[in-house]
Amino acid sequence: MRTTLYLHGFLSSPRSRKGMLLKAEHEARGMRFLAPDLTLSPKEASDVILEAAKSVPPGLLTVVGSSLGGFYAGWVAERIGCRAVLINPAVRPWAFVRDFLGEQTVYGTGRKVLITEDYERQLRELDTPSITIPSRYFVLLSTGDEVLDWHEADRKYRQSPRVLVEGGDHQVSCFERYVRLVADYCADPALQIQTSDLPAAT
Repeated sequence: MRTTLYLHGFLSSPRSRKGMLLKAEHEARGMRFLAPDLTLSPKEASDVILEAAKSVPPGLLTVVGSSLGGFYAGWVAERIGCRAVLINPAVRPWAFVRDFLGEQTVYGTGRKVLITEDYERQLRELDTPSITIPSRYFVLLSTGDEVLDWHEADRKYRQSPRVLVEGGDHQVSCFERYVRLVADYCADPALQIQTSDLPAAT
């Protein structure tokens, strides 16, 4: 069975808005959807992700990652050879994680977590400076991202199918417009993204 593994962003949760929209769309189609809780150290998160990914043949798996989850998705796609959808992916997450050292609250849950200095080293160890097969990736980027510089991901994935959400924000507030497209891509390995057919991000 085709399976989607959703990786949420930093200090977020599997019950984020994007995660819940994708889960509902997958359930409506009868597709398998996995969404582990990754509010862990990068080393622990990568272990959880790899364990979940290895339970599915790479040809049947698509990893969808948002923000830090997009960084993880790029790492696991290179590691096992599956496809990936990256939504405003972080390219250098170690550059911002140092601004969150200490106790932090997970958005929408109230859960407390401790961000340590070692997070930076652990994230660097997961870095994939280049990608081997650009067509393996589909990238959704908001040009109005207030958290990350979208140009970094645009440069890294410049040979991959990319959709620019003009003026969109980091969380992709208009994600309802794209959830079916993402699910289509997860369902059909042969799908070719036609940017001319995409909904306008207004």
